[in-house]
Amino acid sequence: MSRLDFSQVTANIRELIVHLERGNASRSEAIVADVSLFLKGLLKSKMDPQGAAMNRAQQTMFAIDEVRLMLAEQNFRSATVAARDARKEWNNPSGVQSRKDE
Repeated sequence: MSRLDFSQVTANIRELIVHLERGNASRSEAIVADVSLFLKGLLKSKMDPQGAAMNRAQQTMFAIDEVRLMLAEQNFRSATVAARDARKEWNNPSGVQSRKDE
């Protein structure tokens, strides 16, 4: 597992959004790597595979992967949108996939 904990993921995603908005690719990539490592650890853990926590981690990971793809293309606008989706998914305690409101 990574050096992050559950509450730090929230703070890291918030920081990621700020760095993406500023176009800071190197710091954004580092944050994505940290959050991704934490989420991968959760996904490999012994959590209930059908449980809300697992679904929450999966949905957040999908959004973080999208951030990574957009960063590779230097598309900061889309990466920021994906990071906001990651924040929304991570902050969704029910683990039920949220729908885009936009």
